[in-house]
Amino acid sequence: MKPIERIAIYIHFKKISPHAFEKKIELSNGYFSKQLKHLGSVGSDILIKIHLAYPDADILWILTGEGQMLKEDNPLVQQVHSNIVEDFTNKYSTENKKLKHLEYDFDKLQTSLRDKEKIIGLYEFMLNGNPPISSSSSSVVKRMDA
Repeated sequence: MKPIERIAIYIHFKKISPHAFEKKIELSNGYFSKQLKHLGSVGSDILIKIHLAYPDADILWILTGEGQMLKEDNPLVQQVHSNIVEDFTNKYSTENKKLKHLEYDFDKLQTSLRDKEKIIGLYEFMLNGNPPISSSSSSVVKRMDA
């Protein structure tokens, strides 16, 4: 595989149009497409422009096919990974706080429900003279993880 084909793979992967690629590295319209069609060579001046315009592209991979298409140690790639981790951490913290709040509310509602069942049992006792229903046999909603 020639370098021009690897460049085509890179721009396809990055979803860059050939026209936008040519414009960004200051090539004439249609130059890249023509070179790709005829499997032409890529000069050092163009490789330098690609390196400057697309710092995440590994120039060694473009030249030889060795290594990875994208640089792993590129600050841009690291920043993207860092942003993803930071976003996940923030979302996790937010959701964890919401979950703790919901668990607290659930416990309060359970306590309130037990108290109301006791009150209902006392009213039934006062009305009918029947002893109150014990809390162990009452229908209390239980948490799935409890």
